Amino acid sequence: MTLPTITMPSTNAEHFHALYARSADPWHTADSWYEQRKQSILLATLPRSHFVSIYEPGCGNGALTLALAARCQRLWASDFCDEAVRLTLERLREHAHVQVARQSVPEQSPDSGPAPFDLIVLSELCYYLDDEQLRRTVRLSVASLSAAGYLLACHWKLPFEDRQQETADIHALFDQHLQLRACAHYEDEQFRLDLWQKCPHGETA
Repeated sequence: MTLPTITMPSTNAEHFHALYARSADPWHTADSWYEQRKQSILLATLPRSHFVSIYEPGCGNGALTLALAARCQRLWASDFCDEAVRLTLERLREHAHVQVARQSVPEQSPDSGPAPFDLIVLSELCYYLDDEQLRRTVRLSVASLSAAGYLLACHWKLPFEDRQQETADIHALFDQHLQLRACAHYEDEQFRLDLWQKCPHGETA
């Protein structure tokens, strides 16, 4: 694993530093039934047992990264928070096919990594972005998919203080993209998950 030297932007940095200062697992991925159930559903939704390359921005402490590492030949994970990157590096230290970068979405992703990707996973990330950042993330993510590659988005639906985007609005932007066709959808009172596949030449099913 390698850690490229990339300057972390100041946006929201202090907030996330404070979260990780209080706990190495701010979202209780190790003991939350919500997190465990969500991850199980996410992994079960993936259309293949194995991918060549996966990209996971906003990897947090690497809980999902570890599970994705077992499903691919190459995994590029990133986060803009130093402590999150350190924790992910520690968790994935035995996985030579995983690279972890200190990066910010969308300013330094995903074309800063080894694109194209067979699968991009955006989990609990996009609601932190402002309108322009979200539009750029949608555009860059689709551009970084391989031909017929998959994009999965999964987001908490309920209100919280740091939310800048509604989950339904986030997923609608991906739904409206001419190069994506919907493949799978799951939704309950807590979270929504959608899977799309890239279509060549903007053709949709």
